[in-house]
Amino acid sequence: MFVRKMVLVLLCMLVLSGCWSRRELNDLLIVLGVGVDWEDSEYLVSFQVVNPSEISAQNKGGGERPPGTLYQGRGKTVFEAARAVTAEAPRKMYFGHLQLYVVSEELAKRGLNRFIDNVLRDNELRLDFNLVVARGARAGDILNLYTPVEKLPTFSMLQSLRTSEKSWAPTVSVTMDEALDRLSGPGYELALTGIQLVGDPAIGDTPRNVQTFKASRRYRYKGIALFRGDRLAGWMNEQESKGYSDITDNLDSTSIELACGEGRYLGVEVVSSKSKISTELKNGEPSAVVHIRTEATIVDRPCSDVDLTDPATIERLERESAAVMLSNAEAAVKKAKRLKSDVLGIGNQFGKEHPAFWKEAKDSWNTDYFPSLDVGFHIELFIRKTGTTSNSTLK
Repeated sequence: MFVRKMVLVLLCMLVLSGCWSRRELNDLLIVLGVGVDWEDSEYLVSFQVVNPSEISAQNKGGGERPPGTLYQGRGKTVFEAARAVTAEAPRKMYFGHLQLYVVSEELAKRGLNRFIDNVLRDNELRLDFNLVVARGARAGDILNLYTPVEKLPTFSMLQSLRTSEKSWAPTVSVTMDEALDRLSGPGYELALTGIQLVGDPAIGDTPRNVQTFKASRRYRYKGIALFRGDRLAGWMNEQESKGYSDITDNLDSTSIELACGEGRYLGVEVVSSKSKISTELKNGEPSAVVHIRTEATIVDRPCSDVDLTDPATIERLERESAAVMLSNAEAAVKKAKRLKSDVLGIGNQFGKEHPAFWKEAKDSWNTDYFPSLDVGFHIELFIRKTGTTSNSTLK
């Protein structure tokens, strides 16, 4: 009996695979950021890898080397460009911790499907990294930057993107899996945040860039890129981007400024907002209504003649704030219509509520239906608080 059990255990051990596929950390380069450019009819792929010794807790004073290293390769395909990097990289690239994927503006205009297929076929990649468009700069230059506060540029950019989306509104954080849903799903076009470089380009890739109170070379998120299919169609400005966030229910918090005097503005903070889109067919003609319900707080009162203890004043400020949100939303719809890019997902809503109509309209939605679509708005804004005081006691 004992022998039988031993034989059974040995047979089970033969089936176990163990750690046959393990790879030691010392044999890998951890890739945190990828930038893809199109130059001289080739892909120029940039890989930002981390230098573990420079960001470790033991290295409190910092070393002479940067926290990361940038490797670049060229090729007719993204895969060929990545393999070309092995000619200078001392270890194999590992993409399991990828944080940011930067696409150049020129490449976005050519079409994302040309190279994004490589991402889908790599079983090492998790699709939870963020995708942005380099605006007016090379994608590789975005990653080749010393950033203050955070040592790793990609981590700094990722945190800034997520924070600005929640607290500012003209940006939107889109992961790769969300982008793939937009590229493959009907009735919903892709929208990505743009990132640009400002300041002195001469020292952005040197330690001197972070040795002053204000970095000479900095990144900044600006505008939302609208796609038609997989190609970049155009950009939304700040007002239009805010309207896009309002309509698509991406708004957590933002600011509204209301003129209350010569060169003075009363500040209103949006603290919560919910939106939805309803669709309707009238005699076969499609229309849509955007419903937005928002709660806000007074955060700045520079005009002493604005009496926040008067309910009539609060009602007036609610109407004026709602008018600002309406203006932003109308601007976003106007730009999306002009570019024939339904990034608002109105077509997707028609597919849910009117499937028979959508079956006939989906193939020509962006070109024939969406540009002339009647879009109405129903916006409710409520000012719930006026801060820790009603009217300021300052003279």
